[in-house]
Amino acid sequence: MEFYNLIDYTLQLLSHTYWKKKEQFDLNVDTYSNWVIFAVENGSFHYEIGNEKGIASSNDIILCPPGKPFKRKIITPLTLHFIGCNIQNYNKKELLLLNVKVSPNDRKRLASNFSYLSRLHLSLDKRSISRKQWMLNDIWQLISDDLEADPIQNVEIPSLDSDDELMNKTAEWLLEHAYKPVNLKELAEQIGLSPVQLSRRFQKAFRMTPTELIKRLRMHRTAKLLLDTELTLEEISEKCGYDNGFYLSRVFSNFMKMSPSKYREQNYV
Repeated sequence: MEFYNLIDYTLQLLSHTYWKKKEQFDLNVDTYSNWVIFAVENGSFHYEIGNEKGIASSNDIILCPPGKPFKRKIITPLTLHFIGCNIQNYNKKELLLLNVKVSPNDRKRLASNFSYLSRLHLSLDKRSISRKQWMLNDIWQLISDDLEADPIQNVEIPSLDSDDELMNKTAEWLLEHAYKPVNLKELAEQIGLSPVQLSRRFQKAFRMTPTELIKRLRMHRTAKLLLDTELTLEEISEKCGYDNGFYLSRVFSNFMKMSPSKYREQNYV
């Protein structure tokens, strides 16, 4: 799925609530008649919208389309902006296929928007609402920049250096073993954590779960082999930790927003 001119969409602010160190949601699941944005300043929560689920933490933005049940549970006290909005004249098929979670790269600009929104959240005068409207659309531009980035950026391997030495060693182990079957339950036991503790601690250290890192590493190797070799997808799947080429094709297409064959053709020189 390719996205077109997301930055051209205009978001109309309907409501804005700022929660600071919220310890639990009033409703564990809700459905909205308009688009909803959960923009996280601090803390973390588990979310599930349709087939997508995961953990959102600092600087993550969750997009929930109208009519879809939004399941959520706070993990650590949450400071967030709860924004209701309409997206004017949008392509329904296009936006309903967007990633639920987006993590804009420009953290300083995002933090600036958060700061202004938090200061104005109780202000209802015309000027304040106009400023909040502007900041909402600036956040949308950051989201658009992230979603419309070149697909090759999706497979870049991030820095895996944190203040948590145990998670650094765990990341090193995953870098070595990502292309073979990985049992995260056994890995967690080896380092003295439960699977849930491992996932949360790893997420805090690197802003992704171990499963997400494994997928990114495998996609990176798949992309490289597609470009650098003439191996078939079946052969590539064996080198990247997947059971077969059909399943690898599904994972790659979902991750890169294009099929392996199109990726190879598009980058052929």
